[in-house]
Amino acid sequence: MNPQTNSFMKTALIVVAISFLLYTFYQAITTTIFVVHFPTVIVILPHFITSSQPKLQLALFLFQELAGSVGSYLRLTAAILAVNSAILYLKNNPKYLQKFRLVLLFESLYFLLLLPAAANHLIGSVISTSDFLNFYTGISVLLQVLLIFPALFMLSHKLKHPQDTSLIIKWVVIAATLYLFGFWVRHGLFWVYALSSLAPPQTGFFEVLGFLNSWLTLLVAALVTTVVCLVFWCNGKPNFRFVGATICLVGVYFVIYDVVSVWVPVYRDFLPLTDFWMLTLPILGVALWFNSRQLEMTSKSLV
Repeated sequence: MNPQTNSFMKTALIVVAISFLLYTFYQAITTTIFVVHFPTVIVILPHFITSSQPKLQLALFLFQELAGSVGSYLRLTAAILAVNSAILYLKNNPKYLQKFRLVLLFESLYFLLLLPAAANHLIGSVISTSDFLNFYTGISVLLQVLLIFPALFMLSHKLKHPQDTSLIIKWVVIAATLYLFGFWVRHGLFWVYALSSLAPPQTGFFEVLGFLNSWLTLLVAALVTTVVCLVFWCNGKPNFRFVGATICLVGVYFVIYDVVSVWVPVYRDFLPLTDFWMLTLPILGVALWFNSRQLEMTSKSLV
């Protein structure tokens, strides 16, 4: 796989990779601050969680925070490798693919390490009473892990042997589709258990826009990705214009979320919990759109 795209395409990849790095660096900083103050958190935890099984609840909470902290640092590592991979791609160095394989591996492990959080919310919501425990949150996190981790992990494994193009295409199709459906579940249920439940009941323009955005934007992107990937899988003819449009649509979700957050305070309060680095994805989507013909010609020589 020898990259043959223009400077716009390569610049877009660098911008997205740096955005991912800045986001994960911010998350790692907040994680580090939390870890430093963790003993204090444990002391005051009983004031926020009332449980019929306090030892089990404490164990669930500790396991969630330990796994989440490790996952945060793993994702930061993935972001550093993503920037490195983008730079190698910019220089037409074929080693970029092996770096990207590690990005997928660490990203998959990040999602796997969300399992303790799912367990804490699902079990904790039964044995405990707290505003910090929510059954819908547990379902959302569990579905994300089930949809995203296996596919990303398998794709990273298959990239060990980049010469097996047909098998890689198969797992790219699976991973891309499930990754987007995982994000749709994440942000759709996020509206259910956080945005709608905590905001005062209103039906203003921005509230309706936020609702439609949460349930439709990423869903449409996931459905389009499914169709494009299935066509690619069946006849080996990728349509990079549709791929670019889909990537733009994913970024548009976060653009709309940010616009809504200006007018709806609860959206602004939960902004740090969104993957706001994806705001830069439309840049990559536009680059793919304009380079679609060249990319399709290149892919034909590889399939």
